[in-house]
Amino acid sequence: MYYFKISSRSLLSKWRQYISLFLVSMVGVAISLFLMFVVDGMLSAMATKAKIYYGGDMQVMGGIQEVEYVNSSEYLEKVKSVLPKNAVVTKRISKRAEYSYLSYEGTEARFRQIIGIDFEKEQPLFEKFNFVEGSSKELSGKYDILLSEPIAKSLSVHAGDQITFVVNKIGRGIDTIPFVVKGIFRDSSIFGMYTVYFSIDYAADYVEKGADYANRICVYFPDGSYSAKKLPKYHQVLSSVLNMFPLVKDKENFYKAQKAGFTEETHCLVSIESSMEELQIVIDAMNWVSMLIICVLIVIIIVGVSSTYRVLVLKRINEIGIYKAIGMNRFNVYRILLSEACCLMVCGCIAGFALSLVFCGIIRCINLSFIPAFDVFLENGVIAPRLEFSNVAVILAFVFVTTLGAVVLSIRKAVEITPVQALSTTE
Repeated sequence: MYYFKISSRSLLSKWRQYISLFLVSMVGVAISLFLMFVVDGMLSAMATKAKIYYGGDMQVMGGIQEVEYVNSSEYLEKVKSVLPKNAVVTKRISKRAEYSYLSYEGTEARFRQIIGIDFEKEQPLFEKFNFVEGSSKELSGKYDILLSEPIAKSLSVHAGDQITFVVNKIGRGIDTIPFVVKGIFRDSSIFGMYTVYFSIDYAADYVEKGADYANRICVYFPDGSYSAKKLPKYHQVLSSVLNMFPLVKDKENFYKAQKAGFTEETHCLVSIESSMEELQIVIDAMNWVSMLIICVLIVIIIVGVSSTYRVLVLKRINEIGIYKAIGMNRFNVYRILLSEACCLMVCGCIAGFALSLVFCGIIRCINLSFIPAFDVFLENGVIAPRLEFSNVAVILAFVFVTTLGAVVLSIRKAVEITPVQALSTTE
């Protein structure tokens, strides 16, 4: 405590000399943390959109020649029986929207994917949608529908409007089915722009394969307890009730094996990571670029603080000589100088963290949905930085320890000087 009193008084009396060190550490830490928060937020937004699109954290798919469950309720109960009680297990129908389109007052809009969902069971997942109009709580009927904002704009419809779903049944005429728009969600990304969500009851009618038909069994953990590390465990328990295909990182391996021909019904556990395999290059690139920038900033902090501190210590060589002349050994002098560096770095890290939060608040106010294909990283049109305090602690601890280590090396010669040499030196 004694050494901290001396160092704090020195910092206060000579604060002008240390202001540059404080600014370097503050700005470097602020930009590093801000970049980490932004990248984590962007990846989190993309993962959330993927979970909505794919039905949660995992999917179970199976069949002999095709991926389908004619009696899906039977398989749904089997999956539920072996998974944790906190897992939400539902069935889905995912189908290409071939020869189909939406119509409203003479305007037509085509889309790519029909997804039939159980509105009631998937409520926890659909609460994560960014709704422009309506909400998931209003979804209940067989002829309710969810549209993305781009589709709604092309049709000029709003929540509550009745639109027509036109299905061209080749050789059997055209069906027109009225639907009520119960929600419009903001998503112009690859997951939502050309996707329309129907009730699974109507989707079963659309595919004409029976009321209990589904081609996906989706598993979602609302409490966030899912982890890719637990996949082998989930695969093992599912193997006790289903004939499971070996766990794969790429679901295309299962599709290829199925095309080659199964002799019995075989099921595959597909994680959200596997479903996003095509985007993994983007994810890895973002992580590597952000880590590279953070490392460069940390190096700048270390070099800037250590070199500047070395110059400041050399200017105080007479002061060091006085400390030694009154009986302090070099370790005591180290303690004083390192106490100063500690105070400086602690203040710089705290101020940098506070400044990074200010930057996060600013970027939340900037709507970036005008950037093409960027919406996959956005929440409600803006970047929503994500704070992981464990990562913050790691970054700050690394900056603190490495910088102090560099300071020790930079002041080593000045501390080992003798009192006579120090007092005879002219500043």
